[in-house]
Amino acid sequence: MNDFLMPDEQNVSETNKRIFDELKNMFGKVPNIFMAFTSSENGLENYFKYLTQKNSLTYSEREVVNLVVSQVNQCPYCLSIHSAMAERIGFNNEQILNIRANNIQFDKNLKAVAALAHNIALTKGHITGSILLDFYEAGYDQGHLVDVVLAVGNITTLNLLYAITNVPIDFPHVTV
Repeated sequence: MNDFLMPDEQNVSETNKRIFDELKNMFGKVPNIFMAFTSSENGLENYFKYLTQKNSLTYSEREVVNLVVSQVNQCPYCLSIHSAMAERIGFNNEQILNIRANNIQFDKNLKAVAALAHNIALTKGHITGSILLDFYEAGYDQGHLVDVVLAVGNITTLNLLYAITNVPIDFPHVTV
């Protein structure tokens, strides 16, 4: 049973309304998961700063992390939104499914990012095997490692919020 009541867009703070404009530019709308953050006076602003922070990862690399971690955490909301975002930036359906399965054969760098993010999510940061070495051999450095950890934390936050709130999925639904 879902007892979470979605906030009303008309009754949010001016700060949140400004962030809504940015979200509409990013997603074409205010996704329900972001609306849920407005239940906290500072929730959306804090999360949005986290979401839009500068880092060394490309948009493609961040979407790979989002998809891999959301698959590990079995989050249908995040898989739906990030599959749509991945398609929007140029990944095809087969590539998206391969990313989610942590089975990337089409790009060695994305393969290294996916393997690292997948392992971090599964082991809570206790990296196994040669994953970290493979990541560094793909040309990444410790700064990239920190940014992957931050990206894993970022998407895990959304995965957890969805698991607790079960907000309606407002993107083309994909199965877990």
